[in-house]
Parts: sequence; structure tokens; C-alpha cells
Amino acid sequence: MKRIFSLAAMLVLGGCATVKPVALDVKALEGRRIDKVAATEHPMPAMSAITPTKAQFGFLGNMAMNAAGKKIIESHDVADPASSVSRSLAGRLATIFGGEALPPGGVVEGADAAEIVAASGDADVVVDVRTSVWQLIYYKSAWGTYSITYRADARFIDAASEAVLGTGSCAVRPEKGSEWTAGYSDFEENRDGILTRTLSHVAEQCAEQIGGQLAEYRVGRR
Repeated sequence: MKRIFSLAAMLVLGGCATVKPVALDVKALEGRRIDKVAATEHPMPAMSAITPTKAQFGFLGNMAMNAAGKKIIESHDVADPASSVSRSLAGRLATIFGGEALPPGGVVEGADAAEIVAASGDADVVVDVRTSVWQLIYYKSAWGTYSITYRADARFIDAASEAVLGTGSCAVRPEKGSEWTAGYSDFEENRDGILTRTLSHVAEQCAEQIGGQLAEYRVGRR
């Protein structure tokens, strides 16, 4: 059995990719039967809607951008992409273990591993994902073209010991001119579903970046 493997977190920003290997130590799971892998859900994080004009005004501009982002996600009933990423990774890991993926047991306010495990029912492993950056922002070379910049951090937690087995991260920014780019007002009004489509895309890409090498690990049910 492989005891340590790498999760390659492909950090993609502005068309550039950097591989960041993250070791996931699974020695604590050796000899155990892993039947259930749970996802997590956290309170909705702030999304900033950044325009060149607002970006010039420091603290007040930042407040305005956060308010604009909040209005956009509330207007279109948008969910935190981290929830989708967590579910996807929990599903992948459950498949590898030959177990069952569990949905989040509820919204967890804190970041403490004990609190997260307590909210995850009888899970054996918990995949905790949190959004760290979530922005609607223009491209520096094309101020009238916007898309979503998204970053998230993941932790794989052993429920029995509450120990963090390992971490992963993602950074997603669609290429300029791709189908996930449009004008500010298009995203603001979700024309042709551009906002929801792009958020779904960045969540999928994030899950792929963090979990793309999970298949390297195999464990038999005991």
C-alpha cells in the first residue's frame, strides 16, 4: 500500500500553471476499514466584484466591491463553490476506499478539526474545503472583459484522531476569451447563465487540481 502520495495542486493564474505537490500521509488509516467519507459546508464567503474604478479607492473601494459581489450572489442564489469541490473530492476518495460519500452534516462555522468532525456524523474521513479567494475581476490586458478568479484550500481529516492527514489547494482563472469570460454587466445579470456556468466550471477545475492524483492511492477494504 502506498502510504504517502502527492496531490498535484495545479495553480493556474492568468494562463500560467505551477505544480505544487502536497504530501498526504495516510499511515493513520492503515489496517482500518474506511466506509464513509464526508464533505463539509461553511458559511457563504464574500465575493468581491472588482472594477478598475473601484480598485482605485482603497478601503472604501474594497467595501464597495464586497457589497457589489454580495448583491450579485444573493440576486442569483449562488452557492459557495467550496461545497461542490468538497462533495466532488469526498466522492473520489470514497470510490477509492470502496465506501460511501456523505453530504455535509450542516454548516460549520469554525475551522477547528474537532468541530468539523463532530458535524460529520459517523464519517471515517472528512474532506474540508474552504474558499480563500472569490472574485469577479477584469483582465489587466482587457479591462472590459471579466471572469471569476477562485482559490480554495482543502484538508483531509481522520475523524478518529481528528488529525489532518494532508492538505491541497487550487487556483483557477479561466483564459481570456474563453466561454467563461464576458462583460461586467453580463456577470452581474447572469446573462445566458454566464455567472452560474463559470462558477460551476471553476469548482470542477478546483476539484480536478486538488484531486487529480487521488487515484494513485489504493486501499483494500478490511
